[in-house]
Amino acid sequence: MDMKTELLKIDTDTQVPVMRDTRFVLDLSHTETDKKYMVNLLFEKEGVEAELIVLYKLERGDKLNLTTIVTHKVPRTSCLTKVKGVLLDGSESVYVGKIVIEKPAQLTSSFLQDNVLVIGDNVINNSSPNLQIDANDVKASHGATTGRVSEDEVFYLTSRGLGRREAEDLIIQGFFEELLSTISDKSIRNKLYERLSYSR
Repeated sequence: MDMKTELLKIDTDTQVPVMRDTRFVLDLSHTETDKKYMVNLLFEKEGVEAELIVLYKLERGDKLNLTTIVTHKVPRTSCLTKVKGVLLDGSESVYVGKIVIEKPAQLTSSFLQDNVLVIGDNVINNSSPNLQIDANDVKASHGATTGRVSEDEVFYLTSRGLGRREAEDLIIQGFFEELLSTISDKSIRNKLYERLSYSR
């Protein structure tokens, strides 16, 4: 699939018409802790495919309140939403992921996966994926997981000479790498590497 990659800066209410095959990567570098952010991908052109990639790492005092909406209005569109977040000590994430398939949007496929890795203590993680489907010939699903760093993994890495922080950083790197490696645009990928810096 020949997709362009676009770094998408969002605000409190961002509406994005999807007119060609595109991999959207959310730019969360300028978000503020006291604001709610929303992005809505609007599929109004038949046959268009898209991906929405959301990657974030929250440190002490950081808070992210984000809603993503994928709205399919016409037939034969598809979207894959992939969210990965890491929560360190004292951080908070509130994420709502919506898939809306309107009645005319037959033969649509839309999927959402939200995965959160908890590293620290005193974190808050609220994840709410949901579907609103009014068409009857579609494929759609959502899933959300939250897990802590495996102590077995940490033990394995520390037994080979790494400190605990280094071990956790390596695990975080592996967690993000699955999605980072799919971003073909080198400049966007490097920006994400910088923002998701593993050293603390």
